[in-house]
Amino acid sequence: MNAVRCVAKLALGIGMLGLVLGGCATSPPARYYTLAPLQPPAVKAASVPTFTVAVGPVIMPDLLQRPQIATRTNDQQISFSDSHKWAGTLADETKRVLVVNLNGLLAGKRAAVTTDDMAIDPDFRVVVNINRFDGLPGASVWLNAVWTIKEQKGKIALAVNQSVVEEQVNSREYPDLVSAHSRAIGQLSREIAAELEKLR
Repeated sequence: MNAVRCVAKLALGIGMLGLVLGGCATSPPARYYTLAPLQPPAVKAASVPTFTVAVGPVIMPDLLQRPQIATRTNDQQISFSDSHKWAGTLADETKRVLVVNLNGLLAGKRAAVTTDDMAIDPDFRVVVNINRFDGLPGASVWLNAVWTIKEQKGKIALAVNQSVVEEQVNSREYPDLVSAHSRAIGQLSREIAAELEKLR
């Protein structure tokens, strides 16, 4: 009788384990995304730049310092997806795309734009403080950023501006949500480039 009970308990345990493993096996793998620049980086002929720009730091609020993509459910609530994540930190992704975009937008001015950790005595420094950068699939992505252009040594602010951008999301799919994020950074890049041209 005891042997029968042991066999029954063992079978039940194996069954429960199968359910757990089966549940784990059906969990979808996470998908990772990157921001895209306005245009792919172009190969430039070697030339002496007329001025140099360093981008960074890009400062994000604490709630965006995580890999999960943030989606807004209402004005007071945000959710994070474990299945859809940024491939790098959102701050680094934003900085990278800003550099590529500004190099393209200022190519006619022969500007050389790099990240702040690569620049040596740049003519201008661009610091970006992002207050909001989230979206709602099927609706919009919202970007609210305050950005400052400083002189060479980074002590004097030459311009302080705020960009408020809304980009439509074409569907409820995450690739379209990420594309809208990229377009929002593209618009931010255009506004920064226009100010740099004035200062130059």
